[in-house]
Amino acid sequence: MSAALTGIRVLELSGLCGAYCGKLFAGLGAEVTLIEPPAGSPMRSRPPFAADVPGANISLPFAYFAAGKSSVVLDLTSDTGRSALERLARDADLVILSDHSQADHVDLSKLRVGKPALVCLHITPFGASGPYSDFVGDDLTLMAMGGLLTMAGFPDEPPVAAYGEQGLLAADQFAAVAAIAAVLRAERTGDGETIDVSIQESIVMALENAAQTYQLEGKVRNRVAAAARAGTGIYPCRNGEVYLLAGGIGETAMWGNFAAWMTDEKVPGAALFASPDWSDTAPGAIEAFERVFLPYAARCDKDALYAKGKQWGVPIAPMSTPADLLRNRQLQHRGFFVAESPAGVRMPGAPYKMSGTPWSLGGPAPALDRGSLKASA
Repeated sequence: MSAALTGIRVLELSGLCGAYCGKLFAGLGAEVTLIEPPAGSPMRSRPPFAADVPGANISLPFAYFAAGKSSVVLDLTSDTGRSALERLARDADLVILSDHSQADHVDLSKLRVGKPALVCLHITPFGASGPYSDFVGDDLTLMAMGGLLTMAGFPDEPPVAAYGEQGLLAADQFAAVAAIAAVLRAERTGDGETIDVSIQESIVMALENAAQTYQLEGKVRNRVAAAARAGTGIYPCRNGEVYLLAGGIGETAMWGNFAAWMTDEKVPGAALFASPDWSDTAPGAIEAFERVFLPYAARCDKDALYAKGKQWGVPIAPMSTPADLLRNRQLQHRGFFVAESPAGVRMPGAPYKMSGTPWSLGGPAPALDRGSLKASA
């Protein structure tokens, strides 16, 4: 059964940014070739490593992002390397260029002269035009410049960025959508184009619910306190933590359900929540709630609390660790984690199932073969 993008040929010149975009194409069947400098992709030196031993072929991030791709080593600072890239581009449908260590030696317009139907995707921190176009930026600075850090963390502490370069990954997802649309158009018309992707703008897109909050409630979204009302927030239990929303949202108060749950469990002090005088925003309510709920939660596993919450109609969710996700019955049923890589780890698969053109991990990440420099010269 052929994959959705079988026949699409992609050249990827990237470091961390751009790698996920290429992976999205590879997983759908495109032939993705990673163009590496003679020293190898900088992703190969990115920790963590299998068994905590550094090596060019055992970086876990590289094993994930480069799965399903092939590799060619080119010295783009030389005429020979640039000529080899031009030959490869004449047989390609898409070129992805981002934070490649030799990006200054890549002329996308020249590649398109050799093949007018070629789509060139250029991902940069701030876009290819404007007063910031020459600025560099990593995920943290771009999350700040994109405005998302204003909402991350608690108001009495500095902002906190999400782990894993989420801003760069967001840009890669937007870039992939634009690229496949352009490739489809090029197939139909024979006209390629250059796509200018700004990581900053991709992060700004994540602020759209802030605009909705202001429009609907007249409030400016910002970092919120850890617990503004009793029964809402993250609470410890015997084997981790749960997120609880005992009061529900807006007018959908759940305190009756929560009181019935606590009463059925014979939790000391549970009658407090059934009292007509109970208010989750009253002075001292947070402390009163914790005196009742925390001793009970300390005796329970988070999965048991989740099951009880579902039984009684109370919004609650276990805070899953990576180990929890590997054991999760729903993810196991859907086969979300896929075959182990040579580095000895299991990888997340695709968050979708295609009945006619299934996603596939493809082969393992390519080993660094400097001999391919001579082969491609």
